[in-house]
Amino acid sequence: GADTVFSQMAAETIGFTLDQIHIVSTQDTDISPFDTGAYASRQTYVSGMAVKKTAALFKERLLSYAAYLLKAPKSILDIQNNEIINSVTKDCLITLPALALEAFYNLDYASHITAESSVQCKNNTISFGVCFAEIEVDLALGRIKVLNMINVHDSGVLINPQLAKAQVHGGMSMGLGYALSEQLLFDAKGKPLNPNLLDYKLPTSMDTPDLAVDFVETVDPSGPYGNKSLGEPPAIPVAPAIRNALLQATGIAFNSLPITPHKMIKKFKENGLI
Repeated sequence: GADTVFSQMAAETIGFTLDQIHIVSTQDTDISPFDTGAYASRQTYVSGMAVKKTAALFKERLLSYAAYLLKAPKSILDIQNNEIINSVTKDCLITLPALALEAFYNLDYASHITAESSVQCKNNTISFGVCFAEIEVDLALGRIKVLNMINVHDSGVLINPQLAKAQVHGGMSMGLGYALSEQLLFDAKGKPLNPNLLDYKLPTSMDTPDLAVDFVETVDPSGPYGNKSLGEPPAIPVAPAIRNALLQATGIAFNSLPITPHKMIKKFKENGLI
């Protein structure tokens, strides 16, 4: 997801089409440059600043070389759809493949056009979200059935709406397991008792209701393209929403997760519901 969004940012900033952006993704601390990390689900926010800054620098160097090659004022040049154009008339002056060929082999001024930069992020941004859950409770069996759920998020400008929606779906699914079934159990010596997917109860498609997603788009001026975080926010409110729906349905508050059948039956009996 991050690679896709960074490609979009680079293409947008430079003036390339998306198919001309190629990311080499290398997760190896022996050869990757040091980075303090994005954290707080801010990959598109923090790293996006570096992508945008580097892409702008690269575009500037491309235009500088084009100005030399075309003997034209740099101020009237721009890049659109992989072409150097006249920003006033919109006419194509030279394609970028032709420019690259000249840059490599020009007998007067050969140049390998690259750009590198870094950004120290000193800003932060706040994203907002809300989750609503509709449930049915089977008192006798201690079962919760989630009928409907919707998450609405303010994640600033959505760089890729389809990926953003998928991100929320994934977070909601995580939240369902967190709320109702997932619990790693240990014996007295700390050995895991359920370290497999048979006994560690992940929710399946049969346990998942229709997940509705909506967004309130705002523009955050501190973000590279007005965007904000959307990694953890979708997973955070699901369990509290289910817990509060259970409180509204039964009048009983559960303050530990997951809310399992044996916990519910014990409390239902204590409160005279069954």
